[in-house]
Amino acid sequence: MTILGQTRINACRQAARGLLDLFAVDAPDEIDLETIAWRAGKLQIRYGGLSNCDGRIIANAGGGGVIRVRHSSSVGRERFTIAHEIGHFVLHPTPQLHRDDGPPQFAMWHNDGEEAEANIFAAELLMPEHLLLRATKRRDPSLGLLDCVADQFGTSVLATTVQYVTYTSEQVALVLSAGKTIQWAKPSRSFNYRIRGGELSPDSAAGERIAGKAPDPDRMVVTPACAWLKQFEYDNERDIMEDSRYLDYYDRTLSLLWLKEDLAD
Repeated sequence: MTILGQTRINACRQAARGLLDLFAVDAPDEIDLETIAWRAGKLQIRYGGLSNCDGRIIANAGGGGVIRVRHSSSVGRERFTIAHEIGHFVLHPTPQLHRDDGPPQFAMWHNDGEEAEANIFAAELLMPEHLLLRATKRRDPSLGLLDCVADQFGTSVLATTVQYVTYTSEQVALVLSAGKTIQWAKPSRSFNYRIRGGELSPDSAAGERIAGKAPDPDRMVVTPACAWLKQFEYDNERDIMEDSRYLDYYDRTLSLLWLKEDLAD
């Protein structure tokens, strides 16, 4: 799999910031997607009428079009879908833009492709750095914390976790797995260890759930460092923290790793 380059990632984020700058946003509830969609390209937002996807955009490159959103029990899911479609309009203009999106597209964050670009744009549009850091300041990492942040900003938990790992100073990493297989990982800037690939370790909380030995922990738990980190593959003495959860919308397992204590000798 080809990885999306940092230059393009930065361009996607900057495009989202450029839109937000037009509205001087200083709080999550000031991010009005209907107003932003209209300002971005006279895009109207309509709900319902979809059965095979969660979001659809049909628009002209010069402006004018419709973003249609499938009704969901999750406001955050609906808002992320809208932001993703705005991202397609801004980043991928064509004379006649037509995209259908759902769980497979919204789970793409790491590969070199337009769906990952639209996801990165959407996360930055809904959770700009300064607001996200304000919401998570002096709070220990956990998926429970990110649930609260997702509710506050009106977005999805996966997008919130990606954005949190992007900007936090905590030593954390996100890992997304499909079944027993690790698909991709994203470390924070201060996380200086390599995450193992291949199959989930049976010694991890995520591996135990897949094996049917334990439910999702629903909190940070101690897990062997060797279950996740290549540098400690043969070291059974050191531990890290792990919070893992199965996300049925994506049919994926989301794991948040945290180095609560320094692992260095």
